[in-house]
Amino acid sequence: MKHVVVPYGASNSTVRTRALHWIDRLAADGTIGAHDVTVHGPEHERASAAGGEPLLLLRNVGRFSRGGRERRLLGAASPGVYDLDDGLPWDDGRLPTHGRWWKRPWPRSRIALAAARASDRVVVGNEVLAEWAVQHCDDVRIVPTCIEPADYSPRTSWTIDAEQPVIGWIGSPATEPYLAAIAESLADVHRRTGAVLEVISGPGPVPPALIAFTRRTRWTPSSNRAIGRWDVGVMPLYDGAYERAKCGYKLLQYAASGVPAVGSPVGVNRRLLADMDGFAAETPDEWRDALVELIGEAADRRAQRAAKGFDVARAHSYEVWQSRWVEAVGW
Repeated sequence: MKHVVVPYGASNSTVRTRALHWIDRLAADGTIGAHDVTVHGPEHERASAAGGEPLLLLRNVGRFSRGGRERRLLGAASPGVYDLDDGLPWDDGRLPTHGRWWKRPWPRSRIALAAARASDRVVVGNEVLAEWAVQHCDDVRIVPTCIEPADYSPRTSWTIDAEQPVIGWIGSPATEPYLAAIAESLADVHRRTGAVLEVISGPGPVPPALIAFTRRTRWTPSSNRAIGRWDVGVMPLYDGAYERAKCGYKLLQYAASGVPAVGSPVGVNRRLLADMDGFAAETPDEWRDALVELIGEAADRRAQRAAKGFDVARAHSYEVWQSRWVEAVGW
Protein backbone atom coordinates (compact mmCIF):
# COMPACT_ATOMS: atom_id res chain seq x y z
CA MET A 1 0.00 0.00 0.00
CA LYS A 2 1.16 3.52 -0.83
CA HIS A 3 0.16 6.42 1.43
CA VAL A 4 -0.33 10.12 0.72
CA VAL A 5 -0.83 12.59 3.58
CA VAL A 6 -2.40 15.94 2.68
CA PRO A 7 -3.24 18.98 4.84
CA TYR A 8 -6.34 20.13 2.94
CA GLY A 9 -9.34 18.84 1.02
CA ALA A 10 -9.54 18.12 -2.69
CA SER A 11 -10.43 21.70 -3.65
CA ASN A 12 -6.98 22.93 -2.62
CA SER A 13 -4.74 23.50 -5.64
CA THR A 14 -1.61 21.98 -4.05
CA VAL A 15 -3.49 18.81 -3.08
CA ARG A 16 -5.00 18.50 -6.54
CA THR A 17 -1.93 19.26 -8.63
CA ARG A 18 0.80 17.60 -6.58
CA ALA A 19 -1.04 14.49 -5.38
CA LEU A 20 -4.60 13.69 -6.42
CA HIS A 21 -4.18 14.28 -10.13
CA TRP A 22 -1.06 12.12 -10.18
CA ILE A 23 -2.98 9.31 -8.47
CA ASP A 24 -5.84 9.57 -10.97
CA ARG A 25 -3.45 9.52 -13.94
CA LEU A 26 -1.43 6.57 -12.70
CA ALA A 27 -4.53 4.57 -11.86
CA ALA A 28 -6.05 5.34 -15.28
CA ASP A 29 -3.02 4.14 -17.22
CA GLY A 30 -2.44 1.07 -15.02
CA THR A 31 0.83 2.23 -13.45
CA ILE A 32 -0.80 1.64 -10.05
CA GLY A 33 -3.86 -0.33 -9.05
CA ALA A 34 -7.09 1.51 -8.37
CA HIS A 35 -6.86 0.64 -4.66
CA ASP A 36 -3.09 0.80 -4.18
CA VAL A 37 -3.08 4.29 -2.63
CA THR A 38 -4.63 5.53 0.61
CA VAL A 39 -4.99 9.30 0.98
CA HIS A 40 -4.99 10.61 4.56
CA GLY A 41 -6.28 14.03 5.54
CA PRO A 42 -9.39 16.24 5.40
CA GLU A 43 -12.14 14.61 3.31
CA HIS A 44 -10.04 11.42 3.18
CA GLU A 45 -9.01 8.54 5.43
CA ARG A 46 -8.21 9.16 9.09
CA ALA A 47 -6.38 5.86 9.60
CA SER A 48 -2.71 5.77 10.50
CA ALA A 49 -0.21 5.07 7.74
CA ALA A 50 1.55 1.75 8.18
CA GLY A 51 5.30 1.84 8.77
CA GLY A 52 7.70 0.44 6.20
CA GLU A 53 5.51 1.43 3.24
CA PRO A 54 5.94 4.32 0.74
CA LEU A 55 4.57 7.59 2.07
CA LEU A 56 4.29 11.00 0.40
CA LEU A 57 3.60 13.95 2.70
CA LEU A 58 2.54 17.31 1.26
CA ARG A 59 3.49 20.44 3.19
CA ASN A 60 2.27 19.52 6.71
CA VAL A 61 -0.07 17.14 8.49
CA GLY A 62 -2.28 19.90 9.86
CA ARG A 63 -2.39 23.41 11.18
CA PHE A 64 -1.57 22.58 14.79
CA SER A 65 1.76 20.81 14.43
CA ARG A 66 5.33 21.63 15.37
CA GLY A 67 6.89 18.97 13.17
CA GLY A 68 6.64 15.96 15.46
CA ARG A 69 3.88 14.16 13.56
CA GLU A 70 5.57 14.82 10.23
CA ARG A 71 8.89 13.51 11.58
CA ARG A 72 7.32 10.30 12.90
CA LEU A 73 5.38 9.54 9.72
CA LEU A 74 8.28 10.17 7.37
CA GLY A 75 10.79 8.39 9.60
CA ALA A 76 8.67 5.22 9.72
CA ALA A 77 7.98 5.11 5.96
CA SER A 78 10.06 3.43 3.27
CA PRO A 79 10.64 5.66 1.47
CA GLY A 80 9.41 8.73 3.31
CA VAL A 81 9.06 11.54 0.75
CA TYR A 82 8.32 15.16 1.61
CA ASP A 83 6.81 17.43 -1.06
CA LEU A 84 7.07 21.24 -1.07
CA ASP A 85 5.64 23.70 -3.59
CA ASP A 86 5.49 26.88 -1.51
CA GLY A 87 7.39 29.06 0.93
CA LEU A 88 6.79 27.07 4.13
CA PRO A 89 10.50 27.03 5.07
CA TRP A 90 10.27 30.80 5.65
CA ASP A 91 6.78 30.96 7.16
CA ASP A 92 7.43 31.49 10.86
CA GLY A 93 4.18 33.40 11.41
CA ARG A 94 5.92 36.76 11.24
CA LEU A 95 6.28 37.31 7.50
CA PRO A 96 4.89 40.67 6.33
CA THR A 97 2.57 38.90 3.90
CA HIS A 98 1.73 35.74 5.86
CA GLY A 99 2.13 36.81 9.47
CA ARG A 100 -0.63 35.37 11.66
CA TRP A 101 -0.67 35.25 15.43
CA TRP A 102 -2.04 31.72 15.41
CA LYS A 103 0.87 30.46 13.31
CA ARG A 104 3.56 31.53 15.75
CA PRO A 105 3.09 28.67 18.25
CA TRP A 106 3.02 26.25 15.28
CA PRO A 107 5.39 27.79 12.72
CA ARG A 108 5.31 26.21 9.29
CA SER A 109 9.05 26.82 9.00
CA ARG A 110 9.66 24.47 11.93
CA ILE A 111 7.45 21.81 10.35
CA ALA A 112 9.28 22.04 7.02
CA LEU A 113 12.66 21.72 8.70
CA ALA A 114 11.64 18.67 10.76
CA ALA A 115 10.02 16.99 7.76
CA ALA A 116 12.96 17.58 5.42
CA ARG A 117 15.44 16.17 7.95
CA ALA A 118 13.31 13.07 8.56
CA SER A 119 12.73 12.33 4.87
CA ASP A 120 14.51 9.87 2.63
CA ARG A 121 13.85 12.28 -0.20
CA VAL A 122 12.44 15.78 -0.71
CA VAL A 123 10.54 16.67 -3.89
CA VAL A 124 10.32 20.38 -4.60
CA GLY A 125 8.65 22.50 -7.24
CA ASN A 126 11.51 24.81 -8.16
CA GLU A 127 15.16 25.77 -7.73
CA VAL A 128 14.54 28.16 -4.81
CA LEU A 129 13.09 25.34 -2.73
CA ALA A 130 15.81 22.97 -3.89
CA GLU A 131 18.54 25.31 -2.60
CA TRP A 132 16.89 25.20 0.82
CA ALA A 133 16.17 21.46 0.80
CA VAL A 134 19.72 20.31 -0.04
CA GLN A 135 20.86 21.74 3.29
CA HIS A 136 18.64 19.27 5.15
CA CYS A 137 18.27 16.16 2.96
CA ASP A 138 20.79 14.29 0.81
CA ASP A 139 18.28 13.39 -1.92
CA VAL A 140 16.39 16.32 -3.46
CA ARG A 141 14.43 16.13 -6.72
CA ILE A 142 12.80 18.98 -8.65
CA VAL A 143 9.41 18.22 -10.16
CA PRO A 144 7.52 21.39 -11.11
CA THR A 145 3.85 21.83 -10.44
CA CYS A 146 2.33 20.38 -13.59
CA ILE A 147 -0.64 21.13 -15.81
CA GLU A 148 -3.02 18.88 -17.76
CA PRO A 149 -3.58 20.78 -21.04
CA ALA A 150 -6.60 18.62 -21.89
CA ASP A 151 -8.42 19.99 -18.83
CA TYR A 152 -8.54 23.48 -20.38
CA SER A 153 -10.62 25.04 -23.16
CA PRO A 154 -8.08 27.19 -25.00
CA ARG A 155 -8.97 30.24 -27.03
CA THR A 156 -9.23 29.81 -30.78
CA SER A 157 -9.70 33.51 -31.57
CA TRP A 158 -7.69 36.37 -30.13
CA THR A 159 -9.94 39.24 -31.19
CA ILE A 160 -11.01 41.30 -28.16
CA ASP A 161 -14.43 42.81 -27.53
CA ALA A 162 -13.51 46.49 -27.69
CA GLU A 163 -16.47 47.43 -25.49
CA GLN A 164 -15.60 45.21 -22.54
CA PRO A 165 -12.27 43.36 -22.47
CA VAL A 166 -11.96 40.77 -19.69
CA ILE A 167 -8.99 40.58 -17.32
CA GLY A 168 -9.00 37.40 -15.23
CA TRP A 169 -7.52 36.03 -12.02
CA ILE A 170 -8.03 32.59 -10.45
CA GLY A 171 -7.04 31.70 -6.90
CA SER A 172 -8.30 31.49 -3.33
CA PRO A 173 -9.47 34.08 -0.79
CA ALA A 174 -6.15 33.67 1.04
CA THR A 175 -4.23 34.96 -2.00
CA GLU A 176 -6.59 37.78 -2.96
CA PRO A 177 -4.44 40.41 -1.16
CA TYR A 178 -1.99 40.03 -4.06
CA LEU A 179 -4.77 41.07 -6.42
CA ALA A 180 -5.88 43.95 -4.20
CA ALA A 181 -2.30 45.27 -4.30
CA ILE A 182 -2.69 46.19 -7.99
CA ALA A 183 -6.21 47.61 -7.58
CA GLU A 184 -5.11 51.13 -8.52
CA SER A 185 -3.65 49.94 -11.82
CA LEU A 186 -6.67 47.78 -12.60
CA ALA A 187 -9.02 50.69 -11.92
CA ASP A 188 -6.98 52.88 -14.26
CA VAL A 189 -7.13 50.21 -16.99
CA HIS A 190 -10.90 49.97 -16.49
CA ARG A 191 -11.26 53.74 -16.97
CA ARG A 192 -9.09 53.71 -20.11
CA THR A 193 -10.37 50.59 -21.83
CA GLY A 194 -13.68 49.57 -20.22
CA ALA A 195 -12.08 46.29 -19.09
CA VAL A 196 -13.78 44.29 -16.35
CA LEU A 197 -12.12 41.93 -13.91
CA GLU A 198 -13.33 38.37 -13.36
CA VAL A 199 -12.23 36.73 -10.12
CA ILE A 200 -12.62 32.96 -9.77
CA SER A 201 -12.14 32.14 -6.10
CA GLY A 202 -13.74 30.78 -2.98
CA PRO A 203 -16.59 32.48 -1.13
CA GLY A 204 -16.01 35.98 0.15
CA PRO A 205 -16.42 39.64 -0.74
CA VAL A 206 -14.66 41.35 -3.60
CA PRO A 207 -11.81 43.55 -2.30
CA PRO A 208 -13.40 47.01 -1.85
CA ALA A 209 -11.11 48.77 -4.32
CA LEU A 210 -12.21 46.38 -7.08
CA ILE A 211 -15.97 46.24 -6.55
CA ALA A 212 -16.98 48.74 -9.24
CA PHE A 213 -15.66 46.69 -12.16
CA THR A 214 -15.35 43.12 -10.83
CA ARG A 215 -17.54 40.05 -11.14
CA ARG A 216 -16.87 37.19 -8.77
CA THR A 217 -17.36 33.55 -9.75
CA ARG A 218 -17.30 30.68 -7.27
CA TRP A 219 -14.54 28.16 -8.00
CA THR A 220 -15.66 24.68 -9.09
CA PRO A 221 -13.68 21.72 -10.49
CA SER A 222 -14.66 22.85 -14.01
CA SER A 223 -13.49 26.45 -13.55
CA ASN A 224 -10.32 25.76 -15.55
CA ARG A 225 -12.40 25.77 -18.71
CA ALA A 226 -13.61 29.33 -18.06
CA ILE A 227 -10.12 30.84 -18.26
CA GLY A 228 -10.11 30.68 -22.08
CA ARG A 229 -12.87 33.32 -22.15
CA TRP A 230 -10.48 35.92 -20.74
CA ASP A 231 -8.44 38.35 -22.79
CA VAL A 232 -5.62 38.73 -20.25
CA GLY A 233 -4.65 36.75 -17.14
CA VAL A 234 -2.85 38.39 -14.21
CA MET A 235 -0.61 36.99 -11.48
CA PRO A 236 0.55 39.71 -9.09
CA LEU A 237 2.82 38.77 -6.17
CA TYR A 238 4.77 40.56 -3.48
CA ASP A 239 8.53 40.14 -3.77
CA GLY A 240 9.09 38.27 -0.51
CA ALA A 241 10.80 35.09 0.65
CA TYR A 242 7.51 33.18 0.67
CA GLU A 243 6.50 34.31 -2.80
CA ARG A 244 9.88 33.55 -4.39
CA ALA A 245 9.26 29.87 -3.64
CA LYS A 246 5.93 29.71 -5.51
CA CYS A 247 5.62 27.57 -8.61
CA GLY A 248 3.78 29.86 -11.04
CA TYR A 249 0.66 27.71 -11.33
CA LYS A 250 -1.63 30.57 -12.40
CA LEU A 251 0.69 31.41 -15.29
CA LEU A 252 0.62 27.77 -16.38
CA GLN A 253 -3.18 27.85 -16.33
CA TYR A 254 -3.21 30.95 -18.51
CA ALA A 255 -0.64 29.38 -20.84
CA ALA A 256 -2.75 26.22 -21.26
CA SER A 257 -5.77 28.43 -22.05
CA GLY A 258 -4.03 30.50 -24.72
CA VAL A 259 -4.47 33.66 -22.65
CA PRO A 260 -1.66 36.26 -22.70
CA ALA A 261 -0.47 37.15 -19.21
CA VAL A 262 0.95 39.89 -17.04
CA GLY A 263 2.69 38.89 -13.82
CA SER A 264 5.15 39.88 -11.15
CA PRO A 265 8.68 38.68 -12.05
CA VAL A 266 9.14 36.91 -8.72
CA GLY A 267 10.78 33.48 -8.46
CA VAL A 268 9.91 31.14 -11.35
CA ASN A 269 7.42 33.71 -12.67
CA ARG A 270 10.27 35.61 -14.30
CA ARG A 271 11.27 32.61 -16.43
CA LEU A 272 7.70 31.56 -17.20
CA LEU A 273 6.71 35.06 -18.32
CA ALA A 274 9.73 35.23 -20.62
CA ASP A 275 9.04 31.78 -22.09
CA MET A 276 5.35 32.51 -22.72
CA ASP A 277 6.05 36.00 -24.12
CA GLY A 278 4.15 37.64 -21.29
CA PHE A 279 4.66 40.98 -19.59
CA ALA A 280 6.63 41.34 -16.35
CA ALA A 281 5.31 44.23 -14.24
CA GLU A 282 6.53 45.58 -10.91
CA THR A 283 5.35 49.17 -10.47
CA PRO A 284 1.75 50.45 -10.74
CA ASP A 285 2.65 52.21 -13.99
CA GLU A 286 4.14 49.02 -15.44
CA TRP A 287 1.00 47.07 -14.56
CA ARG A 288 -1.23 49.70 -16.16
CA ASP A 289 0.88 50.05 -19.29
CA ALA A 290 1.26 46.29 -19.80
CA LEU A 291 -2.47 45.64 -19.50
CA VAL A 292 -3.39 48.53 -21.80
CA GLU A 293 -0.85 47.37 -24.39
CA LEU A 294 -2.06 43.76 -24.33
CA ILE A 295 -5.70 44.81 -24.63
CA GLY A 296 -4.86 47.04 -27.58
CA GLU A 297 -2.72 44.51 -29.46
CA ALA A 298 -3.62 43.10 -32.85
CA ALA A 299 -5.15 39.65 -32.78
CA ASP A 300 -2.28 38.04 -34.68
CA ARG A 301 0.27 39.31 -32.16
CA ARG A 302 -1.82 37.97 -29.27
CA ALA A 303 -2.05 34.63 -31.10
CA GLN A 304 1.75 34.52 -31.28
CA ARG A 305 1.94 35.02 -27.52
CA ALA A 306 -0.63 32.26 -27.03
CA ALA A 307 1.43 29.85 -29.15
CA LYS A 308 4.39 30.44 -26.84
CA GLY A 309 2.09 29.77 -23.91
CA PHE A 310 0.94 26.45 -25.35
CA ASP A 311 4.60 25.42 -25.60
CA VAL A 312 5.13 26.30 -21.93
CA ALA A 313 2.05 24.32 -20.90
CA ARG A 314 3.25 21.25 -22.81
CA ALA A 315 6.70 21.50 -21.22
CA HIS A 316 5.05 21.49 -17.76
CA SER A 317 2.51 18.77 -18.54
CA TYR A 318 1.93 15.68 -16.42
CA GLU A 319 2.79 13.54 -19.44
CA VAL A 320 6.27 15.04 -19.72
CA TRP A 321 7.06 14.75 -16.01
CA GLN A 322 5.29 11.48 -15.11
CA SER A 323 8.27 9.11 -15.16
CA ARG A 324 10.36 11.49 -13.06
CA TRP A 325 7.57 11.97 -10.51
CA VAL A 326 7.01 8.21 -10.17
CA GLU A 327 10.72 7.69 -9.57
CA ALA A 328 10.93 10.62 -7.14
CA VAL A 329 8.11 9.41 -4.88
CA GLY A 330 9.35 5.83 -4.90
CA TRP A 331 6.33 4.26 -6.59
